[in-house]
Amino acid sequence: MSSEESFLLGFFAVFAGFILFAILIAIIFYVLYAVGMYNITKRSEKSDLAFLAWIPIAQIFLIPLIVENDVHKEIRGKFTMIFVIAFVVSIVLSWVFAPFGLLYTAVLIYGFYFLANKFSQNAVVHTIIAAITLGASIPISVFRLRKREPIVHA
Repeated sequence: MSSEESFLLGFFAVFAGFILFAILIAIIFYVLYAVGMYNITKRSEKSDLAFLAWIPIAQIFLIPLIVENDVHKEIRGKFTMIFVIAFVVSIVLSWVFAPFGLLYTAVLIYGFYFLANKFSQNAVVHTIIAAITLGASIPISVFRLRKREPIVHA
């Protein structure tokens, strides 16, 4: 085997290892998010939709459904639709102009703030961390909030 073949074989082995590691992290985040959203949804008005936490694409729509009546007054009753539109627009238009992909992330983080505000005294901290990580920390935060009772804000 030549040194060039050895290099390519090593490169592909490292690449395959990286892909396997990324898949493992994705599965861990999926399970954390599903467990957290299942428990949170069970304690909300939408408890009949808790099973959606285990369906990969459907699970992302639980946050807007749960916080629909907690968002700013102007968009109450419309937030889930805004979320769906942002999701679709981000998928379609990010192919044309990549920053459109951040539209969904921004709306997700906005909704996540209200979810965190329902279950934590540190909603701003959770939201800032979610914004810095572009939403990657949300599964961990949701998992941490899963056993908390809703907070009644004065």
